[in-house]
Amino acid sequence: MVINSKDPLSPELALDDFRRLFGRDPDPEEYRIVNIEVITSPDDQQPMLVTECGRYSRFVRREKDSIYFRKRIDVG
Repeated sequence: MVINSKDPLSPELALDDFRRLFGRDPDPEEYRIVNIEVITSPDDQQPMLVTECGRYSRFVRREKDSIYFRKRIDVG
C-alpha cells in the first residue's frame, strides 16, 4: 500500500495502481509504502491481520509463508 504522508485525505493505493496512475514510483519524501499481511480465519473465513494470530486460541506457529492452527474436531 502507498500512503500519502502529507495529505491524510488522499486514498491509499496498491503500489501497482500508483505506478499505473502516476507513471512513476512514489517519492519517499511524500509517500510511505507499507506491507499489510492478511489471512482468512480458519473458522469463519473472514479476513484478519497476521499480527492477530497470536490472540487466536488455536494458533500454533508461523513458519516462512505458512501459518499453522490446531485442527478443530466437532463431536456430535
